[in-house]
Amino acid sequence: MTLYQKSLDNLLVVTQSSSSPGTGWSAVSNLQTAINNARSSAKPLQLLPGVYLTSQILVDTASGGGNRLELFAEQGTVTVRLSAAAPYLLNVNNVPDVVVRGINFDGSNQTINGSGIAGLIRFDGSSTTDFIFSECNVSNSMATGVVAVNNARGRIADNRISNCGIGIFAIDSQVFIENNGLSTLNDNGICVWTSTVGGNGSVVSGNTVNWVDNASGGTGQYGNGILVYRAGNVKISENNVFNTKFSAIRLNAANNGHVVNNYCWNMREVAIFIEAPGAGENLSGGIISGNNIDTAGLGISVANSGLYGDGIADRCVVSNNNIINITNNAIPYPDGSTSLTTGRGITVETNTIVTNNVISLTAGAAIGLGVNDAAKDIMATGNLINNCPMGIAYSTNNSASSILVSSNIVRGYRDISNVSDPNYPISGAIVSYSFDGSSFQRDKNGGSPNTDYGNATQTSSGPLTVGMNRANP
Repeated sequence: MTLYQKSLDNLLVVTQSSSSPGTGWSAVSNLQTAINNARSSAKPLQLLPGVYLTSQILVDTASGGGNRLELFAEQGTVTVRLSAAAPYLLNVNNVPDVVVRGINFDGSNQTINGSGIAGLIRFDGSSTTDFIFSECNVSNSMATGVVAVNNARGRIADNRISNCGIGIFAIDSQVFIENNGLSTLNDNGICVWTSTVGGNGSVVSGNTVNWVDNASGGTGQYGNGILVYRAGNVKISENNVFNTKFSAIRLNAANNGHVVNNYCWNMREVAIFIEAPGAGENLSGGIISGNNIDTAGLGISVANSGLYGDGIADRCVVSNNNIINITNNAIPYPDGSTSLTTGRGITVETNTIVTNNVISLTAGAAIGLGVNDAAKDIMATGNLINNCPMGIAYSTNNSASSILVSSNIVRGYRDISNVSDPNYPISGAIVSYSFDGSSFQRDKNGGSPNTDYGNATQTSSGPLTVGMNRANP
């Protein structure tokens, strides 16, 4: 099959045929040449229906007169397929205002051997501004489906991405990632990263992410629906995330992130994980609100307090979330060991408010306030807890301080007074607990149960101030 192009008044059209389609059509050597011709003539390029086999395509300032590219097809009628191993299928390098829409890009599982964050489709460079990649299908990439790197800025929207290592990866780039459908991904769904901790301002909204594996292993680096690392001021809203090996949404050292109004179902580990992973990689100012979480190993975790080489996650608000069906799940690690999730609904450590959440059917505590000495300035108010064996558990470690529990309703908890009962460690309405290195367990008072403050009048005990709660087993 030979490629032919035809120049119209305001459009360049390309098709492929065994012979000339007729008057005005001229043969062109390959798709790269056709794209260069369209750019040089400052015309949009339309691909007519068919499957176009091609090697790598580069859009840069040294070709096509340095002009922008508009490449499009009638949606679902054109496939551009990579014919051999290459650094990429399409790379836009420092060319502004590029528009690509309506095309199926098939990596045909060829090796993608580009440097850095390798991807089938790449938008690269600080002059790659205002790009739009929309209404396309991207599939069968041994690396990432769509990549934006090196301060590229644009929009990735209304696409379908499947059978890739990672679906979409934006690093050191501000991207609006909206209304995409991603499925069957080896390592992660959508990643927004920056090289250092700082502001970014990307938006991840309205996407559906389904079936994310962690083929590359790790302890949480892979297996996530949406992963934000170091990038601050990122808004994650109205996404549907299903069937992930680790988290639906994971923020590491990502300041001022908004995680709002997402639906998360069937996560093996923590559904929404807000974490300061290491010294110097803190997280501050997160808002986690209005999310619906069903079936996970832990609902929402705001983790780390600057102890043991960790960073500090603080100034967070966890509010108005609906959490149900949280279980103890075994997580296998690369060294052959396994870790069991705690089955808690919400767990926080430092300078965080937990308010107005609805939590039901957890295997562990509905709400955990602090972890031993990592417990400072925490509030749990106005939460509704149903049919959880343990309602609100808090740390009474000597280093714990300023924990307020007020105006909560706890119904259907385990009311156990015999410390020898095997269910005692996970019981009580509002009780203290400790982490023994492998599990969280309700504290004891010698051979007797510790005090349950579920129906206590306003009082203070150690770090705890409690009152105005209602508890019914």
